[in-house]
Amino acid sequence: MSMTENEVAQAYAKTRTETIVSQTTLLLALYEKLALDVELAKVYIDNNDIEKSHNCLQNAQKIVIVLRSSLQKENFDGGQDLWRLYNTLIDLLTKANLEKNTSYLNVCEDIILPLKDAWTEAVAREQAKETYLNDNLV
Repeated sequence: MSMTENEVAQAYAKTRTETIVSQTTLLLALYEKLALDVELAKVYIDNNDIEKSHNCLQNAQKIVIVLRSSLQKENFDGGQDLWRLYNTLIDLLTKANLEKNTSYLNVCEDIILPLKDAWTEAVAREQAKETYLNDNLV
């Protein structure tokens, strides 16, 4: 059974959209989990629960390392700056964990939340563009 040119184009567009959505969904999930880990670590530090705060901060560091390792900093303006922000986050999370000091985590939140919001907005715009292209595919 042979596919028409239109069917091939539609299949390609569907696969492309699903791939983009899954990658961006993962990115947003990482940022959401990072923000949650930092928030929970603050609560655990305030409650003097050393083990739980340590686990949250270790997980947050792992997430930032994943984000940093997947960053293609040469491919866009601001890539180097984002790389440096990720390094700063790792340093702050490490200090917060060693000193059990929530002031470091407040700074982390000041970095993480705007990044999460920016990615959420960018993903929404990209998904809207993909939907428009798919709906108007000939």
